[in-house]
Amino acid sequence: MLSFLPQKTALRFLGLAATALGLNTTAQAQTRVLFVGNSFTHGQYTPVLNYNSGAVTDLNYNLPAGNPRAHDSGMLAAFGGIPGIFKKFTVQTGLNYDVQLEAVSGKTLEFHHTNALSLIAQPGWDKVVLQEQSTRPVPSTRGGNLALFYDYSTRLEQAIHAANPAAQVYLYGTWARPDYTYPAGSRYVGLPLDSMAQDLHRAFYQAFATNGHFAAVAPVGDAWMRAITTGIATRNPYTPDPAKINLWNVDYVHPSTTGSYLSALVLFYQLTNVDPRTLGASEQAAAALGIAPATAVTLQQLAYQQVTSPTTSMAFTPGNVAVVRVGDGSATLTTAATPEFVDEYTLGGALVRSIAMPTADNGTVRAFTNSGTATSDNITRSVDGRYLLLTGYNAVPGTAGIVTSTNSGTTNNRLVARIGTDGSVDTNTRINDAFSGTNVRTAVSTDGSAFYVSGGNSGIRYVPFGNAGATTALSTGTVTNFRILGIAGGNLYATSAANSNYGLNQIGTGLPTAAGAATALLPGFPTASGPSSYGFYFADLSTTIPGLDVVYVTDDASTGGIQKWSLVGGTWTLNGTIGGSTTALLRGLTGQRIGTAVQLIASGGGGLYTVTDQAGYNAAPSITALPAPFVPLPANTSFRGVALAPVATALAAAKSGAAPEVGVFPNPATDQLTVQLGGLVRPTGPVRATLLNLLGQVVAEQKGTGNTFTFGLADVANGVYLLRLQTAAGVSSRRIEVRR
Repeated sequence: MLSFLPQKTALRFLGLAATALGLNTTAQAQTRVLFVGNSFTHGQYTPVLNYNSGAVTDLNYNLPAGNPRAHDSGMLAAFGGIPGIFKKFTVQTGLNYDVQLEAVSGKTLEFHHTNALSLIAQPGWDKVVLQEQSTRPVPSTRGGNLALFYDYSTRLEQAIHAANPAAQVYLYGTWARPDYTYPAGSRYVGLPLDSMAQDLHRAFYQAFATNGHFAAVAPVGDAWMRAITTGIATRNPYTPDPAKINLWNVDYVHPSTTGSYLSALVLFYQLTNVDPRTLGASEQAAAALGIAPATAVTLQQLAYQQVTSPTTSMAFTPGNVAVVRVGDGSATLTTAATPEFVDEYTLGGALVRSIAMPTADNGTVRAFTNSGTATSDNITRSVDGRYLLLTGYNAVPGTAGIVTSTNSGTTNNRLVARIGTDGSVDTNTRINDAFSGTNVRTAVSTDGSAFYVSGGNSGIRYVPFGNAGATTALSTGTVTNFRILGIAGGNLYATSAANSNYGLNQIGTGLPTAAGAATALLPGFPTASGPSSYGFYFADLSTTIPGLDVVYVTDDASTGGIQKWSLVGGTWTLNGTIGGSTTALLRGLTGQRIGTAVQLIASGGGGLYTVTDQAGYNAAPSITALPAPFVPLPANTSFRGVALAPVATALAAAKSGAAPEVGVFPNPATDQLTVQLGGLVRPTGPVRATLLNLLGQVVAEQKGTGNTFTFGLADVANGVYLLRLQTAAGVSSRRIEVRR
């Protein structure tokens, strides 16, 4: 029979209040926590399996043979496991926790509901942690059963709250499994470990959001991915890196001692709200488990970061940059197809995480690799800010001479990858009728629904998202070999270095989607060989010239660097160059306006560089020497392009089903917009109108009344924005452009 202290929650609050008032309290009210799970909770292997078992109540210990909850043969001693580590943390931080567990190897929440409901649905639990069987929360195509996970997690939550409405119920978010990812024939073979991690993440947070009564998701699996993507832990334990932590045990499924320790840290912080960094280098559980003090401190910091920002391991951080990295650094790059990654960095040079691209076909997922020695491909961000876009080849690593391979229609297709703000990767947009025997280089898009794609032949192609058939040959003219594409001011541009077009070209007018778009070199750019133009960034720096009037262009010659051009009297004039070098070899470029200055971020043979030009329109750059890279290029790798991190914009978040019908005009606008709410919307109060730039930052805000009102733009710089309108009927967003 279980016994519980009455009114524990009230006593705990009284104890905390007494402490806050400086009173001398000699005892702290006890908190009772139950861990429900399986071997991902009890740890499976020694020394974790039985660690601190004397301080933990194992509710399944000494059950008779035949009881479905009895310990497995060979596991006769009482379990301590991850709850045992958790308990040790509570003792060291002065917390009074009664820790109990009900864990049965390999079992689901459905099993616990069937066989242990009388233990779980008790009125005395303050906190209950529910851990689902490790593969049930993934899609059925990957061997899971989401419906049963949602069903039984909800049934248990309801039963617990029926017994004690004040109890806090947590979902234990578990980790991706290498045995499900790397061996031939496994459910996620060819996909990065991130794919299973993302499926698990989505399932746990969907259950949390749909149910509405869970206290939180304890993001253990997300913390594991954070450790991996930030370079603390090895990604593939089948080929471990001795310089990194291995979170998995010998079976590539269960946690190692460090994996268990990190899991307990996340659970400790999530359940107690005590900063795990206070445990420090002398923490006792780490010492007992043989974890080095420096490693313990690193994992404490990581757990703190993960719980503080629970979706960070999946979502990009606005203001950071993303770069394509080809190669993992283990071998010299060759012309063969090579694995590639998208790395996220802060502008201070700190690696935030790496996203591995798929290396084999798996369902609708396509292997996505690139040549180790190509240099001209690029990464871009969609105009609405929601996606990163990159191009590659549908070939497994090691495929010889991938750039010169024949795109036969069924093999060696050229691909466009789309990466969302949550880190999700889609590689199922195929090009089977272009760029055969040559490079595919850049994809650009307004909103991720269709792409303009450039390459070494075939001109510029228009390709719908998810394409599996023919593409549209968009551009006309003698130039068919294009380098980098970009969209600016509502027009499509591309660099080239062929057929008397050495620089920046406009492709058609506006954003064409049909064949016949003429290629026109911008006036002022050279028609003779010499420049080697790649990436570019447009800015509006003049208050007297309508539209975009400055463009920065990378030149990968050793005497190149970042060129600055200004539109003077209808002709583009070279103002000067921020110098390159024999190691810089700049090709990728992005930028952002900061007040009247322009911050530029470039990629090349030496790594990532950033400079800020404060000179303004039609003036030599305020800086002429290229600084040292803020991210040096790692050995045996290659950086390709650079883009600002994607952001979850208002346009992406708007709920169209509840959004009002909206008209916004004129668009493009100069000094003001007229906003008209139509349909059935009759707002009885003010309409909140917010103007955001494509970084998601608020630029202007005001309130409107009635169904028609104006929004002032006099202090808003030229550019593309999102106007978000919030009414009682919902939220709606419109993409608008300010152009003078």
